[in-house]
Amino acid sequence: MQHALSVPQSVPLRDLRPRFVLAATAAIVVFAWLAVATKLGLFPAIHDSTVTLWAVNLRHELLTAAAWPITHLGGTLSLTLLTIAVCAWFLWRKRWRRAVVLAGAMAGSALLTVLLKISFARSRPSSVLLLGSPASSWSFPSGHSFNTGVFVGVLAGFVLFSATPPARKALAVVIACTAAVAVGLTRVYLAYHWFTDVLAGWSIALAWLCLVAVVVLTVWGRSRALPAQPSRALAAQE
Repeated sequence: MQHALSVPQSVPLRDLRPRFVLAATAAIVVFAWLAVATKLGLFPAIHDSTVTLWAVNLRHELLTAAAWPITHLGGTLSLTLLTIAVCAWFLWRKRWRRAVVLAGAMAGSALLTVLLKISFARSRPSSVLLLGSPASSWSFPSGHSFNTGVFVGVLAGFVLFSATPPARKALAVVIACTAAVAVGLTRVYLAYHWFTDVLAGWSIALAWLCLVAVVVLTVWGRSRALPAQPSRALAAQE
């Protein structure tokens, strides 16, 4: 059985933590700038209305039909059910660490979503432009973008930190990015969010994923490098 935290030969897992901290810091800086921009009307928030109107003008029945199932995949109910299903599958495969990481990451992102929305209390686009029923929560950041990014990011991370061939790792990253981007763009298309909200959701998702990675590497990474093929002892711990 592959170990959840295997990496290429001679790369100490703990040596990766500074890189994740740096990435998280950069993502938080971006998020902070977006938050300031929404309050002061600076770039890119100053163009939010223009982007929303542009998205509304692009509407077509085929695009709308595709946007709804995509946006629902990033909703609270869908992500909750998907998280439960995937965690159950991990537990059935006796990969309890992966179940713990995914469940913890998603629970944390859900809580952060609520706290951040309350903290910034940004209004959503006009309901006149909205396709669908009005949302009851605040707009900044986009919870769909944030939580979808965390969900697919964690799953992609499991692939990256495994002995999977490079081509499959690249494919996992592409699929994860495509899913996160698709969900985020539907939020603008359906006029549930400003584009800045979506950018903020993506940036805080990256920051949260990096912080989760730091915690995982600290708790389970050990100080030694893992071999290219996981040892039986490490595999047994899964």
